[in-house]
Amino acid sequence: MASVDLSVRLEPSVKADLEAEASMTNQTAAEVAEAAIAQYLSGRKVKREAVRQALQEAEDGVFVSEAAISRWVESWGTADELPPPEPDVFPGR
Repeated sequence: MASVDLSVRLEPSVKADLEAEASMTNQTAAEVAEAAIAQYLSGRKVKREAVRQALQEAEDGVFVSEAAISRWVESWGTADELPPPEPDVFPGR
């Protein structure tokens, strides 16, 4: 795949960290920056999709009650840890 040039202004400390990471991983600063940008954008895409799904569930009137969430959280780290709760509130139905 062809690449294109991009100029970015960085704070001196960020540039130093970028160059140090590149040196430690035997990569160029551009390779480290590209990987970091790609990972950041991928994370943003995942977050947007999660928000979209949550908004759709809210519009559909599908919710998990506070009580169910509390039981689940209280079970964390115990021998009887519960699976994530299923929706149990359906106001539109």
